[in-house]
Amino acid sequence: MAGPSTSSSPSKNSRSASTADNMRAIVESSPQKPPLILLVGPTASGKTRLAVELAEALPGEVINADSMQVFRGLDVGTDKPSAADRARVRFHAVDIIDPGDSFDAARFAELGAETVQDIHSRGKIALAAGGTGLYQRALRFGLVEVPARSDEIRAVLRERRDLEGVEALYDELRRVDPETAARIHSNDWVRVERALEVYTLTGRKMSDAQEAHGFAEERFRSCLVGCARPRELLYQGIEQRLDEMWSGGLIAETEKLLSAGLSREVLPLKALGYRHAAAMLCNEMRSDEALEGAKRDTKRFAKRQLTWYRKEPGITWLRSPLSATEVRTLTERLRAQAEQGTPVDWTGLPVEDVSTL
Repeated sequence: MAGPSTSSSPSKNSRSASTADNMRAIVESSPQKPPLILLVGPTASGKTRLAVELAEALPGEVINADSMQVFRGLDVGTDKPSAADRARVRFHAVDIIDPGDSFDAARFAELGAETVQDIHSRGKIALAAGGTGLYQRALRFGLVEVPARSDEIRAVLRERRDLEGVEALYDELRRVDPETAARIHSNDWVRVERALEVYTLTGRKMSDAQEAHGFAEERFRSCLVGCARPRELLYQGIEQRLDEMWSGGLIAETEKLLSAGLSREVLPLKALGYRHAAAMLCNEMRSDEALEGAKRDTKRFAKRQLTWYRKEPGITWLRSPLSATEVRTLTERLRAQAEQGTPVDWTGLPVEDVSTL
């Protein structure tokens, strides 16, 4: 008796290879901009999980769009993709610089654009997943042309911050550039510093430069998918994640960074979780106080992320997590959009109203 035929049931790998071959042929014959799928949403909303599921099925590769996951040695506290996830799909822009080095949206926009083109040239689809909205916007549109950072000016601004407080510098920004100040939180030192730095260097408001740029010319054929979770479930997920991080290595990771001589003023040690663990290790608060502070501040951060994304046009929000059937449906429609350039059909998928989140 003849054995069962294997040709009628192609493996996942052969299907992925066939799809990649089809995409490569499209790349070679099409003048269109490369497709780019952006998975956005607040922390703990399921972006990485969905990115892995989609990238494995499309096939595609994932570009990290989290500003802290670029740093080596910040594994537990940034919830980097697991070894199992990285074995399933390829991740880019993870573990690419040391924690004492600087990295910003401009460098990410350049690196990300090169990576999208590389992924596209190999017949795959690029997915950018993460919760740093500025990185995703920079990847889509490029950045406003403003001067590079000035260590001298930043040193002066930081000395003033330490003497006068962040609020005083924010008040100054409100005087010289009220439009920019209105868009950022008074405690968002990174953006307050940058806006004052640009004004000091050029005498020009950051808001004027952004208006001139317009963020109007897309560099790719972008499709934005938001991962939506009800506020109560999102906060539960944040608390569970912080509990697991706190007992699962975040404190030891922070201690290692401090022992390596890193200042608490460098960006990684000012990140959520790390700054709280550092305060505990420096005997500024008890462990339970530091953990509760990390939970509180992470929830506030998630709220600010949602505020940012509500202002970003073109995002379709889907209830997270998706079922296996919904992931398959979304995969098919995103693939069709990438190959044919047609709008995504969201019918039958769990679309959410972000204003209710």
